[in-house]
Amino acid sequence: MQVRRRSSEKGIIAWFAGNHVAANLLMLFIIVAGVISSFSLRKQTNPDFELSNVTISVAYLGAAPQEVEEGIVIKIEEAIQDVQGIVEINSRAREGRGTVTAEVDRDENIDDVLNEIKTRVDAISTFPALTEKPVYAKQEAIIPVIFVTIHGDIDEFTRKRLADEVRDELLQFPEINQVDFLGDRDYEISIEVSEITLREYGLTMSEISQAIRESSIDLPGGTIRTSGGDILLRTEGQVYTGREFADLVLRTYPDGTRLLLSDIATIKDGFVETDGFGRFDGERSATLNIQAMGPQNELKTAAAVRQYVAEKRETLADGIKMSIWLDRSVLLEERLAMMMDNMLQGAALVLIVLALFLRLKVALWVIVGIPITFLGALWLMPYGPWPTSINMISLFGFIVVLGIVVDDAIVIGESIYTTIRADGHTLDNVVIGAKRVAIPATFGVLTTMAAFAPMLFVGGIAGAFLEAMSIVIVLCLFFSLVESKLILPAHLAQARIPDIDEDDLFHPQRPIALAERVPRFFLKIQRHVQHGLQHVIQEWYKPLVSIAVDNRGVTVSIFVAILIITFGLLSSGFVRMVLFPEVPQDFSMVQLTMQAGTSPQRRNEVVDHIEDALLQMNSEHLENNPGSLPMIQHLSVSSQGDNRARMFVEMPRSRERPFEVSDVTNAWRERVGEIPGVKDLSFSSMMHIGGTAPLFFRLSGENYEQLMQAATELQNELRNYEGVFDINNSAVSGGDEIRLAVKPEAEALGITLSMLGRQVRQAFYGEEVQRIQRGRDELKVMVRYPIEERRSFADLENMMIRTATGSQVPFHSVAEVTFGQSYSNITRLNRTRTVTVSADADPDLVEPGKVIRDLASDYIPGLLERYPGVEYGLEGSSQEQADLLRNLTIASIAALFLIYALIAIPLHSYSQPLVIMSVIPFGAIGAVLGHLLMGMAISMFSLFGLIALAGVVVNDSLIMIDFVNKAREQGIPVRQAVIESGTKRFRAIFLTSVTTAAGLIPILAETSFQAQYVIPTAVSLAFGIVFATIITLFLVPSLYMLQIDGLARLGQVRDLLLGRPDTSESGTA
Repeated sequence: MQVRRRSSEKGIIAWFAGNHVAANLLMLFIIVAGVISSFSLRKQTNPDFELSNVTISVAYLGAAPQEVEEGIVIKIEEAIQDVQGIVEINSRAREGRGTVTAEVDRDENIDDVLNEIKTRVDAISTFPALTEKPVYAKQEAIIPVIFVTIHGDIDEFTRKRLADEVRDELLQFPEINQVDFLGDRDYEISIEVSEITLREYGLTMSEISQAIRESSIDLPGGTIRTSGGDILLRTEGQVYTGREFADLVLRTYPDGTRLLLSDIATIKDGFVETDGFGRFDGERSATLNIQAMGPQNELKTAAAVRQYVAEKRETLADGIKMSIWLDRSVLLEERLAMMMDNMLQGAALVLIVLALFLRLKVALWVIVGIPITFLGALWLMPYGPWPTSINMISLFGFIVVLGIVVDDAIVIGESIYTTIRADGHTLDNVVIGAKRVAIPATFGVLTTMAAFAPMLFVGGIAGAFLEAMSIVIVLCLFFSLVESKLILPAHLAQARIPDIDEDDLFHPQRPIALAERVPRFFLKIQRHVQHGLQHVIQEWYKPLVSIAVDNRGVTVSIFVAILIITFGLLSSGFVRMVLFPEVPQDFSMVQLTMQAGTSPQRRNEVVDHIEDALLQMNSEHLENNPGSLPMIQHLSVSSQGDNRARMFVEMPRSRERPFEVSDVTNAWRERVGEIPGVKDLSFSSMMHIGGTAPLFFRLSGENYEQLMQAATELQNELRNYEGVFDINNSAVSGGDEIRLAVKPEAEALGITLSMLGRQVRQAFYGEEVQRIQRGRDELKVMVRYPIEERRSFADLENMMIRTATGSQVPFHSVAEVTFGQSYSNITRLNRTRTVTVSADADPDLVEPGKVIRDLASDYIPGLLERYPGVEYGLEGSSQEQADLLRNLTIASIAALFLIYALIAIPLHSYSQPLVIMSVIPFGAIGAVLGHLLMGMAISMFSLFGLIALAGVVVNDSLIMIDFVNKAREQGIPVRQAVIESGTKRFRAIFLTSVTTAAGLIPILAETSFQAQYVIPTAVSLAFGIVFATIITLFLVPSLYMLQIDGLARLGQVRDLLLGRPDTSESGTA
């Protein structure tokens, strides 16, 4: 029948259905806008993390941690403690530097807070004399993108000079704005004068320093204002190299001879006195870490670096190599490709499912909604208060919503198809079919959006993941409303969907053309499926739902019993819960920290031992597996100070490698074992979403000795838990310390403690004579003893102390010496000394949350009794987990209120929304069973799936209840209305559930190690939706009848109290 061009129906649905040009233009606009936006969207591995922190760093070179704490940290803390907007102050004092980090409330303007902090700190006038100016910074999330290493047979000067050149050239690219140098040493000019020389020439360190300052100087002299113009005056004498410093004159004698600096000092124009190094694949190296920050696109950044390195290699001399490694863009491209493959496979499965249960044209127009909604979401993703990039989590959001986004179109399309099949294919019937379910379908989608909307405000590190996924889902659902209400009816109105002559299909009495055979074959399959579904509905579901409704109390009791068992599985630990899963990486990282005071030589020996263990494992692997890929593709080692080092091991990027990175890392840890003198040694192949190790405890108090003892006991207690490893304690004491004081007899000579301390510092640390700018490098000029005279306590005792009159006295005669232990560093939280104890945990063996709960209930109370001045709390990932659960609880309550309102409005009822919402907890049954069957722990990604599941369950239940209400309005008895509504909505409910699950099947079957941490979302939703179908089809009708029974009982009581005849409606009617 010819479709009418105008509809007698009114409203926006009727207008678009009758004006297919407007519908198609709207569709094209969304598609074009989405395609254009997709080219400009940033692509990155993970969502952006918003760090609302301000750091203040002050250098106090040569000072011990206690001196830094008292002279710098405490003063800054007191100055900023009452700045509005600061919620927490973390401080750290270590040798030579103090750092204070202020966490700013996210509702405050961080720039305003930074300015106020700067004003307060700059006003401090009591910093020690030798401190440098404070450095202020806003912390930003910086993502390492790619590493470039320069290595080969070249000396350190050439290597550093070439690395500086490469860094400068890289920073000229617009795609690159952050390049860090790893494993390098700063330049320094060291002027070394021995004690014997000082005595021989009657010099002091102060005299030498002053002479250098007076000779090496550039000084402006003003202007001569002549009639011909101004002439500038300046004194030019600044020197910049070791050779130039050697020629400086210290003294000029009466006979005209001069004493040069080179006559009394050894001048080294080299590097600072740290034993720093970098090594790459066994060769000395300089490594550049190219990072992305802000709006940068990781793929473009990496591409620019690769292009530059390819061109730069052509200009390098023989023997100099430049290597690229740990290229995260490759990992990103692999992850994005994996997600895209899963998305396309899911879409194909959804199409197949729809084609089996709906007419092919209806199925095709329904499936068209997927690209329209996805492109609409891509169009709006970079805008608004929550701009989102293309990343692993946002792409996964598209996969999650893949089956959900067609639910609305399925309901509308199925209703239209049913209407035109019964009453004929006219424009009015298309509009009537769409309007029949438009209101409940719209509010059903809105309830799913309402479930995710509050998740945008969770905050914290995990909040970035929730935000990226939620904004994608909300946008897709919004455009699904646009597509299903405005575009789909117009397409179905124009589509020609002829009736099926089943006699001709199955028993043709005419010759069948070759071109008809393939379509007829698929049509036969579809009709068999349709008949099978109708058989299930009429012969299985209808009798069963009748029994369930008639025995509604038993039905609800069965579901409640299953729910109780499910919660029992959770509380017993039978189903594990690891809130923050570990994100796998394609490399291993080792962090080594030696005990304070350990020599660099010993540190290097330990590094060699760790490195040799891996190389030996690799050799054994290749011997036992000829032709196999090696365990190591690149191995990089770099020092950090004198007692720390870091190692990166990149493994081959191939699906053919017979090992996982985590397996190699664990075997490496076992092979290395315990090493004497090591403070912390951690092996990691996983990124912790919480930012730190999953177990992170804080002990606070003023008595640092008590804190150290309590932290040691807690550290030992953690060793009793199986699966807990890499246990670190920040309170480990530092190295030996010599404390100086002046003897009474020194005061008689005019020697003060200040004079003693200054001369010892000049000799052993050195006096900074100048700080000069040589090219792009700032370097210090230091005057000190030669290294040979700074190696032992005897060198200190052999030192001569100069008095104010110029005479010299032995050090031991004026100085009193005591020995003690120093702290390696001092951490503080909110102006109180703090010690942290952290540990990693194997999620297959132990739940971090359970460890925290056990310690808090069974161990910590006794620990605090033994150390009454100590307070306990959580930090790092442990605190993030607690915050996430609290914020999720608040967001969930807000979501429930929104869902209630969105259900109550279309149903015009206060009680029926409670019936629908009461099924939400039951949806968790399938999710928990799914995790049990898949052998997975419940994580925060599982909770994301539960949120989506709640919206889907409510959506299906709302449409069913709406049908029941409409049937009752037509005078159908309540029991019959409930059963008939279930049978009529069975196909739509079944289809929405099957399409949602089908869209997730590819990601459920994904074997890639990189996808494992997001699969729990799919498990929660896919398995939960299967159980949710049973809930909607059986539990909702039973709960509806119980609600009617309850209202009837209340009505009877009311009538009895008022003495009126019984007017209540029975649920058995």
